[in-house]
Amino acid sequence: MRLPYSIEQQVERLRSEVAAHGSLFIAFDFDNTIFDYHNQGFDYSGVIALLRRCSEMGHKMILQTSNEDVEKLAFIRHYCQHFGIRIDYVNENPIVCKGCRKPYYNILIDDRAGMNEACEILNAIIKEQENEATDIKPAAQ
Repeated sequence: MRLPYSIEQQVERLRSEVAAHGSLFIAFDFDNTIFDYHNQGFDYSGVIALLRRCSEMGHKMILQTSNEDVEKLAFIRHYCQHFGIRIDYVNENPIVCKGCRKPYYNILIDDRAGMNEACEILNAIIKEQENEATDIKPAAQ
C-alpha cells in the first residue's frame, strides 16, 4: 500500500518544487526548534546545521515565531546570524503569496509540527543538491 504522505513522497514533492522554482521556502520556528527555550539540555545543533546549509544554498528562510517583542526578535536575529541562518521573512508570507492569510512555505521545521520527519525530508533534498553541486563533469575535448 502506498501512503499519500510518506517520507519518500514528500521528498519527491520537494524535489519537483526545487526543479520547478530553483529554491524552496523553508519556514522554521525558534523556541525549542533551534534554541533551548526551556533549558532542558536538548541539542539543536543538527537542526541549526541543516538550516545553515539551506541558507547557504539560497533557499528562502522564513522565521515563524510567536515572539513579537522587539528585543526578543533582535536576539533571535543575532542568534540566527551567529549560526549562519539567514532570515528573509519574519512572520510574513513571501512575495509569491503576499496577502494570503495562511502562512506559505514548502516545508516547516517546528518542534510542534513533526520536526524529525521534516528534517529528514529536507536533509534528503539538501544532500541531493550538495551532491549535484560537487559533481564535476570533465570538459569536452
